[in-house]
Amino acid sequence: AKRVVFATAWLATDNVFVALMHEHFPKILSGMHLVAVDTMHLFDTTHVVAKQVEAKYGKAALWKAVADVSTRAEFNAKYGDCEEIDTADFDFASKVEPLQRALAECNK
Repeated sequence: AKRVVFATAWLATDNVFVALMHEHFPKILSGMHLVAVDTMHLFDTTHVVAKQVEAKYGKAALWKAVADVSTRAEFNAKYGDCEEIDTADFDFASKVEPLQRALAECNK
């Protein structure tokens, strides 16, 4: 399981996956990496759900955020408003690059 990484966006289907892994394959869940990316554009409720899932199943996620920013305002100042910049640029800065850092940290 140490070689397994599950990237979650805290969608219902992702949370069901974690619940099923906890119930049926707890050893694999305990050994695998659970990765979450904060795009700086998540709903506030997403963070609440994430904390609940992490607590309920005893599996902390490795959180990565957009490099060198910690708020949406900082994101907008550095990259521009997500509605106005190219979607590929937004996806790379807010999703791809943070996930690449997480995978590197997990030796992937």
